[in-house]
Amino acid sequence: MPHYEVKHRSLLTLLLVLPSLIVLGTRLLLGTSLPAITATHWSGSAYPDGFTDTRVFVTVCISLAIGGAVLGFISFSLSHKPVLHSLLLFVGGLAAWTSAGLFVSCAVPSALAGDPTQALLSGGFTVLSIVASLVGLLPVWIAGVYQQHAKESQTKRRQRVAQAQGRDTSVPVANTATTSSAQGFNQTASASWWFWLLGLFPLAMGIVMLTVLKGDDESETLIMLISGPLFVLILTPLILGLCKIRVRITEDQVRVSSAIFAFPLRTISVNQIKEVRSEEILPMEWSGWGWRFFPGGSAVVLRRSEGLSFDLEDGKRFAVTIPDSQRAAAILHSKMNRV
Repeated sequence: MPHYEVKHRSLLTLLLVLPSLIVLGTRLLLGTSLPAITATHWSGSAYPDGFTDTRVFVTVCISLAIGGAVLGFISFSLSHKPVLHSLLLFVGGLAAWTSAGLFVSCAVPSALAGDPTQALLSGGFTVLSIVASLVGLLPVWIAGVYQQHAKESQTKRRQRVAQAQGRDTSVPVANTATTSSAQGFNQTASASWWFWLLGLFPLAMGIVMLTVLKGDDESETLIMLISGPLFVLILTPLILGLCKIRVRITEDQVRVSSAIFAFPLRTISVNQIKEVRSEEILPMEWSGWGWRFFPGGSAVVLRRSEGLSFDLEDGKRFAVTIPDSQRAAAILHSKMNRV
């Protein structure tokens, strides 16, 4: 059974321990200003409608933070089981950071108000709790075990395909084609229908925030007036722009960009390419759908289809789904032989 290296152990340790320190540190800083009852739930109003005994709330939050850290540390010894390792690290990191964000966003407003029934949940605390949960996803991303496992799975799959076709695995498929390096390549690829719907979702949310929802107070209204344009002007072009991409090969580089809004996604010079292959791109082997980043590489994956897989000179990887990928790989191999 292969053993995968857990990368950045020092940073991972810090990320797993920090939530417990945040909960304990916040509790100590608040001291006697934290009332016996803590506001823990708000629904449609700036004022709370749910409360928890402070001692119980502190105990639950610190237990989740410590328990999450323990799960994360246990995952370090299970790197030879990448799925179980990733699951434990994901659950541990998410539990630890979510509990820390929840504690700060509930305890601090309660302490500032003195009377927990008057604790105001501002937009800043809401954003803080969301950001804390997102930070909880970083450990499994930073560890890099799943990425190593995916790379090994890709290699084994290529070997099985080559063996079934009776090919020598040391010879890339694209080398069997003869293509003039002067020939250009300019292709577009489109995502599945559900990805297009996902791209339209922030547009709809932004319109709803601007035209339908009305806050009960000025602060809530202000949050909606800020969030609405952000959804419309930033998230919509970013997600919708990934629904259709363009891959262009010029004289000395490969350029991947949005075919809708034309913003660049990745540019690779020919002299940066160590190896390039035409192969089937499986989303889950490249961390999912969309514009993906992971330790050791990145990818632009729209669907399960053919595409280009790059091994770069700096040891990183990149993949992009694009039709006619064999011809693209042949063109790149021709250019690489000239460098």
